[in-house]
Amino acid sequence: MLDIQRVSMSDKMFGVLSAGYGTNDVEIVATIVRNLLSSGCFEQNIKIRKVPSVDDIPLGVQFFAEYTDVDAVIVLSYDDTLPDYIKSAVIQLQIQWNMPVVFGSELNTYWKAHGTAMDMVSLQVMMEAESAESVKSNPRSIN
Repeated sequence: MLDIQRVSMSDKMFGVLSAGYGTNDVEIVATIVRNLLSSGCFEQNIKIRKVPSVDDIPLGVQFFAEYTDVDAVIVLSYDDTLPDYIKSAVIQLQIQWNMPVVFGSELNTYWKAHGTAMDMVSLQVMMEAESAESVKSNPRSIN
């Protein structure tokens, strides 16, 4: 586990992308939202979207990157075994948009995905502050 001092989440925005869930969808998304709220994130800074299937995850992540100001996206899927082409596409989007994407699944990790996302946002903020190029006002300005 990373030893990261978390920054305040009060001004951070998170996207929650639900992919191909069934009847547990509302409960799982509500758990993530509740966890983000209890960690200091404001409700208006949490954007929730659903895509029909896991094949649509890259497009959903791209929509968050292009049309919102989220600092990270939490992708919730029903299964840990996503196809490699989905993972590869999401990695490319993370690099292109300088935006962490964290996966959580119903089987194992959805309940802790928010913590990983907050750790990644905190790490990004700390690294940007330590960087000689920290004068950038927009972390996505590199694109």
